[in-house]
Formats: sequence, C-alpha cells, structure tokens
Amino acid sequence: MNIQVRTILLGLLSIGFVQSYAQTFALQVKDDRITYLNDEQGNRILDFSYCGYKSSEQDIPSVRNVVFIPWKAGDNTARIQRAIDYVTSLAPDASGFRGAVLLGQGEFSLSGSIRISTSGIVLRGTDKEKTILLKKGVDRGALIYMEGMDDLNVQDTLKVLSHYVPVNARTLEVASGVSLKKGDRVMVTRPSGKEWIASLGCDIFGGGISALGWKEGDMDLTWDRTVNGNQVTLDAPLTVALDANYGTSSLLTYQWNGRIHDCGVENMTLISDYDKRYPKDEDHCWTGISIEDAENCWVRLVNFKHFAGSAVIVQRTGSKITVEDCISKEPVSEIGGMRRCTFHTLGQQTLFQRCYSEQGIHDFAAGYCAAGPNAFVQCDSYESLGFSGSIDAWACGLLFDVVNIDGHNLTFKNLGQDKNGAGWNTANSLFWQCTAAEIECYAPAKDAMNRAYGCWAQFSGDGEWAQSNNHVQPRSIFYAQ
Repeated sequence: MNIQVRTILLGLLSIGFVQSYAQTFALQVKDDRITYLNDEQGNRILDFSYCGYKSSEQDIPSVRNVVFIPWKAGDNTARIQRAIDYVTSLAPDASGFRGAVLLGQGEFSLSGSIRISTSGIVLRGTDKEKTILLKKGVDRGALIYMEGMDDLNVQDTLKVLSHYVPVNARTLEVASGVSLKKGDRVMVTRPSGKEWIASLGCDIFGGGISALGWKEGDMDLTWDRTVNGNQVTLDAPLTVALDANYGTSSLLTYQWNGRIHDCGVENMTLISDYDKRYPKDEDHCWTGISIEDAENCWVRLVNFKHFAGSAVIVQRTGSKITVEDCISKEPVSEIGGMRRCTFHTLGQQTLFQRCYSEQGIHDFAAGYCAAGPNAFVQCDSYESLGFSGSIDAWACGLLFDVVNIDGHNLTFKNLGQDKNGAGWNTANSLFWQCTAAEIECYAPAKDAMNRAYGCWAQFSGDGEWAQSNNHVQPRSIFYAQ
C-alpha cells in the first residue's frame, strides 16, 4: 500500500467571502496517523475520541440475562418494574453488572414509566422489531428513565493558576491545599464574566436592549473529569480555553455516590400512543429514553415512534453515554418550540453514532452549555424541519462527522435573540464530511474556532473551511482519532 500524505490547510480556500482570521492550521494524515498543528497559544483541533461509553476505549458489553418476562395482555408496567427491582437486589459481578431483564416478543402495554435507578442493569428485548413497549395515557414524561440520584457532594475548591490553558489541553496547574491522586473525580469550571461576554458581542443582541443578552455567570462551563496521574492531568480534554484575563477558573473535587453507571437499554421498539383523531396531538409520551445522573451507559438497537420531544435525551448530568444504531420515525406533535429534538444531549462525552431520524425539528442537537466534547457520527435525517447543531447557548466541542441532513441546515453561529437569547451556540466545533441544505459555520473568536472540512452544501460563515464540495481523508475523523 502506498503511503499517502493528505494535508488540509485550513482557511486557505476562496469561497466567496473574506476570512476573519489570518491564522492557518494544518491537519496531516499519514498511515492513518493524524498530526495536528497548534496555533501560537497552543490551541488545536479537538480530539473527540473521548466521547462515548468508557470514553470509547472499551466495547459495550453483552450482559447476561437473569430474568425473562414473556408477553402478557393488560398493563405490564408493574411486571417489568418488579423484574428490574429484583435485579437491583442482586450483587454486582466482578465487572459491576447485576444482569439483564429480557423481554419476550409482543406488544407490552404500559400505563406508567419504567425506571432504571441502580448501576449494572440492562433492559433488553428479544427482537428489535417484535419486542414493543407501548406507552399509553396522557403523561408527557419519558417512557424509560435511566437515572441515578442527584447527591453530588463538592468537597473542595481549588483555583486554577495556569494563566492560559489551550483548547484540547488536559493538564492544569492548581493552587495547593488538597492532595490529588489518580482516579480522583473533579470538575473544572470556567467562569462567564461581563468582559468575556462583551468580547463575544453577546451582551446586547440588538435594539439597544439587553434583556435577552447573556448575564454574568449564565454561561459557566463545567467539565466532569478524572485525575490521571500525580500531576493534575485530566482524563479528557477541555473544549474551551481557560483564559485568566476573563476570570479565574476553578477545580472542584467531589463525590457522587448516587450517580449510576453501566446501564443499558437495547434491542426493542418504543412507541408512544396518541389520540388518532388529532395528527398533532401532544397529550402523550414526549420522550423515549431520558438519561440523568448517569455515566458510562448506553442505548443501542432501539426503534422509536410517535414521540413528541426526544427519542433519547442525555441530561446535563449525563456523561460518557453511547447511543447507537437507533431509528426514530413518525413523531407526533405541533411543529415549533422545543419539540422533536430527536437525539439530544445537554451532557458531555456523549456519542451518537449510526442514528437515523425522520421529520425532526432538530434531529441531532446539543443544548444549553453542554460542556462537551460531544459527537454525532454517521447519522442521517430525512425531511428535517429545522437545523441540527447546537440549538442553544454555548454548547462547545461538537463534532458532526459524516452527518447528512435532508432538507435543512447544519449550524454553528450566533443565534442572537433566538431561543430567548441563545447568542453564540458553540465554539471549537467541527463539521467533517457532512451534507445539508446549508452549512453555517461562523467563529466567535480566534481561540474559539469552528471548522468545516470536506462538506457539501450551500455555505456561509467566517469559520475555517477546507475542501468544500470535495472529499477528504480519512472518511471519518472520529474513527481515525
């Protein structure tokens, strides 16, 4: 095999507008090895490979079945919940798993929600198409809740002494006071002060009226990380630079005993019933699966049908979640607002791969201050009714990798007053080999660059572009990383 070196020079394409930033980055691929060029402050393209279950360093396991539930007519809510509660009572094995509840073939009618609230439990169907959970009634909640307990306990707060920590960095200098060791859980918080907000032009969005502008403290980013080694080296990179000129960042040590891990939902179909007399009925189940106060969990091989809100939503307290090989069709709702955010994350280190969505308003979306990194890889939509990307304020470190949006846009830009003053929706994010009706790629600052490489669409934006309407290698940056 011949060795081929492919160099993508960023910001050098002439695409009909003047680049706002003169800097030039380079990304080189040789023998499937990627070489990055840092800017003068040490910022570089993010490594998104830390997204997903176990930071994508381990395969999702096949957990042994311990309970089988055959189909039965009538309401099955209590039957399934009792089985999950039974598995909860079992001791975890050496790998931390209690076991799986296996559902037989048939349409299991539910009047209430199913809850997984203990680590090491999997809910599994016998057949993806023939094991069906049908949620009835007018409850607008989720069909399945995978959520632990919000008992986060912050133990100490240390100031970050480093004057500037670049994008993708993992090493920090902090004030003394606590002896940090490998495996300690920490959170890194970046403040959002008035000067920084003004530098992005997000204090006033127009009309001389500041009511919807960003306010001090509204856009603080908090990364959930683990200390790796004797120095303060984090297990995953930061998605935004820490700049002491705009305020002092902090490192918080914590315990979170109630957060669950190693849980999954797989191989079944979830359906929300609705009033067939009203094609846009909204008095029914809105969400397929909601994940909260959880890490290292997954959803795979699940079909979703008729949900008004999200097929899967990862809440702010979700981290290292993989959602893969899932299909959402025929959502039922009005068209507008925060409906049909089909595959949606507000968390961090989440991976959505090989997912498909029809008639979503925001098929693949990150929400308010999702700290990232978060990745959407090899995902497709059909008849999209709105844009995909960050749909609210400052969800940083997004990757859209081989994502195809049918009939609408992929968007990294300042949303201004939209979404109650969302302003800049992202920074340090990347479109890689994507297609859409239009790709909007704008950048908020020199050290908060958004990029689009090898994409096919109409284009707008002053971010960094390369090889527009052309193919780039590797085909997937996520898998190459």
